[in-house]
Amino acid sequence: MLAALRASHEHLDLEMLDALTRGAESLPEALEELQAERAGTVGAPPVVSGAVVLSTCNRLEVYLDTERFHEGVELVIDAVSRTSGLDREVVSLCFDAAMDAPVPQHLFEVTSGLRSIVMGEAEISGQVKQAYEAARRAGRTTSMLHDLFQHGFRCAKSVATQAPVGAAGRSGASVALDRAGMQLGGFEGRSVLIVGTGAYARLGLSELARRGVSRMQVFSPSGRAAGFAERHGAEAVEAEGLERALREADLVLAASGRGTSLFPELFLNAGRTVVLDLALHSDLHPLVRHLKGITVLGLEDLRREDPDGEDPALVTARGIIAENVEAFRQQQEVRRIDPAMAALRREVFDAADGEIDRLRRDVSGETADQLERSVRRILARVMHQPAERARHLAETGFADEYVSAFHTIFGIDISSAQGAEDPTVPAAPGAAEPVPAGWMRVDRTVPPGPADLAGPAGAAALAVGGRPTGAALARRTLRGGGCPAGHDAEG
Repeated sequence: MLAALRASHEHLDLEMLDALTRGAESLPEALEELQAERAGTVGAPPVVSGAVVLSTCNRLEVYLDTERFHEGVELVIDAVSRTSGLDREVVSLCFDAAMDAPVPQHLFEVTSGLRSIVMGEAEISGQVKQAYEAARRAGRTTSMLHDLFQHGFRCAKSVATQAPVGAAGRSGASVALDRAGMQLGGFEGRSVLIVGTGAYARLGLSELARRGVSRMQVFSPSGRAAGFAERHGAEAVEAEGLERALREADLVLAASGRGTSLFPELFLNAGRTVVLDLALHSDLHPLVRHLKGITVLGLEDLRREDPDGEDPALVTARGIIAENVEAFRQQQEVRRIDPAMAALRREVFDAADGEIDRLRRDVSGETADQLERSVRRILARVMHQPAERARHLAETGFADEYVSAFHTIFGIDISSAQGAEDPTVPAAPGAAEPVPAGWMRVDRTVPPGPADLAGPAGAAALAVGGRPTGAALARRTLRGGGCPAGHDAEG
């Protein structure tokens, strides 16, 4: 079955999301290791046959082709706990999970930019493609996951061309600079300091050059400023010149994602300055926001409410997504009856091969060849109508009835080829743990922010073996390392 887990800016504090996504680049390997450990200890067969991990600065999502829903979800929670260093209970607070129909709906909305901080931004579609390609190259995709993501890419392209919404395919950096330009009253004659050399830094520098900014300086906490500046026609700033560069800058684009490098004392003589804080793992000390004359615009400030539900472009985009969700459903239903048709063809053509062999014992040469061609043409015509009928029944939601009738008529049982029921998810009325009809929180509680986990009660409830958990562990994690692989950071 198709299942997914999601944790994103839509329901998590960005600080908590940052802690959760640490180590996400090794999440696929952690899933495989956990399955191998299960097999070694209890002899359990693999529950997950395919997985695609999407990790960006705004979300961590895992798409699964799994035999059993709840075991697949538990496996992902354990793997994220292992890669992030957060306690398992904390991780389970942060994720929603769903199976079947809600999964393609969500992925297609994500890929089309409808669930981004900046609605319609351009980066997310490329990030989804990178995630899928990484999984494909590593042999971690299945035919179902392949179908899912290919439909998603086609859907995103249709939305971008037929119903551009929000940022209309522009980058998040471009939208952020629009906001900064409003604060500055334009970019003419302005001086800009870029902190970082990663994706957002490159996008920002390109956008600034397009907007006519002539003086751009670059500072890199990791010491990469010189090479980056030389490649892009900017001025490199060393650590000892950072305070002076901040004093001269009208705009600071902070996007290294390597932790705090811009402290309040560096801005004391800066005067009126706009700071774009675009990395999930902020470069700014929190007190910078409170300095007189300093205006900070962060990822949270770029959030915008969905346009009105009657907005024509958004209505069209949602219609396109609905069409692609239905197309994916129909494709999977047709795939369900493929084993039936294959079994029928084997039965028919095996019988035909036997009869043709008998004919060749009595007739030889061109006559035998003509007879064989005639038999096979007749069989192809006879098989065409059942195949088309089977496809139509599958597309209209009658795949189960077809498979049942197929077994009754031909005596061929292909039920084992269909998706197995999850024995851990009772489907009977009154069952204690029903199959989820939509997205549900993994722990069935409201996901927390760091403040929710900071109190003594939260720490006590989440402590395991006396180790620090919750916000304390999240804060400890936040103090080290850089932005995860695939994020807009120079590291």
